Amino acid sequence: MFYMKKFIFFVILVCFSLITRAQQDPQFSQNMFNILFVNPAFAGTDKDIQASAINRQQWVGIENAPVTTVFNLSTPIKFMGSDHGIGLTILSDKLGLEENTAMRFNYAYRKKIQKGSLNFGFSIGFQNNSLQGDWYIPDGDDYTSAESDLGSASVDDSKLVFDLGLGIYYKTNNFYVGTSVSHLNKPNIGYNDEIETYLARHYYAMAGYRYDLNESWEILPSVFYKTDATVSQIDVNTNIRYNKKIWGGVSYRVDDAIVGIVGVLFNNGIQVGYSYDVPTSNISSGSHEFLLAYRFNAKLEIQNQKYKSVRFL
Repeated sequence: MFYMKKFIFFVILVCFSLITRAQQDPQFSQNMFNILFVNPAFAGTDKDIQASAINRQQWVGIENAPVTTVFNLSTPIKFMGSDHGIGLTILSDKLGLEENTAMRFNYAYRKKIQKGSLNFGFSIGFQNNSLQGDWYIPDGDDYTSAESDLGSASVDDSKLVFDLGLGIYYKTNNFYVGTSVSHLNKPNIGYNDEIETYLARHYYAMAGYRYDLNESWEILPSVFYKTDATVSQIDVNTNIRYNKKIWGGVSYRVDDAIVGIVGVLFNNGIQVGYSYDVPTSNISSGSHEFLLAYRFNAKLEIQNQKYKSVRFL
């Protein structure tokens, strides 16, 4: 219990020691279903194999607004008598003239502690940032052409970088808490030798709890915090779930938006969800977010080189 108190204190310290407020990493509203994207220690925390895809269309109606899609795959494994987790994350993020694509492999070591498990994880992968578009030069004799100043009327360049991340995650049947950092190595994404731009480290903290009202109804509050040590954001959410299959709730993203969330888990293991952001800032356009996930019961044991799968019904 002493070590758990120290761990929870560490998570809280990460949240409040980096107080500040759009970051380079994309934003999502259904963060409680997207933890692997920000925390590699989440890999394999569930007994099932899980696959999910989230598509976010931000600020609908605004030209060149962000459109982001992320795919996550996670499974627990047994190796040398110990519990582990592995996962895969693929990201496509488009914003104006810039398009970023990333692939990360996640690994977590799981250690049972009291009534839960404490997971230590890391991610290793690549991110490709590309920029493509035409230079805009106003009319008039006071302005020279792009070819004269820049050597070209357009820009078309990309940069592939190596990317690392770390995370810690603790989970019981009713509670979870975690913290992580992405872009640990601060990769240089400058498009040429004269420009040095980095992927800044992003720090995350998340926590959630399940409170049973009765045999059918549950309340699922959660909090999600992120910062790049310059800009920070916090989401506070409460979902109500019926019979572990149908849920709905509301999130508040401080100084940014109020979010409505609904979802359903079907008997065949398919899960769908939807959220809509109503801005509370000066931005007048809302954001749509769609979730599609699938989970099935499986057992993967590397040391015996056997794979057993039973469809979740």
